[in-house]
Amino acid sequence: MQRIFAFTVVVVGATATAILTPPEPVATKEYAVCRLDYDSGIRSCAFETIDQCVSAIAGRGGSCVRSPASEASALFAHATQLHARHRH
Repeated sequence: MQRIFAFTVVVVGATATAILTPPEPVATKEYAVCRLDYDSGIRSCAFETIDQCVSAIAGRGGSCVRSPASEASALFAHATQLHARHRH
């Protein structure tokens, strides 16, 4: 009887740990290019290159623009470089 109880405690403990342990965060990737759909107005930022985006909009319409996240990263990097140059 004690073996069954011990086994039950282990199984319940392992199950609770598995359920209550948060999953690892998924790394997000910043894509450089976004597709803007003219019909829906939806922006899809899932392209690494402008060529990939242009292929995706061929025959459908839309436009390809630089990702706002990519622009923000580039601006931050540029500002950091300027700050480093002007420090005394």
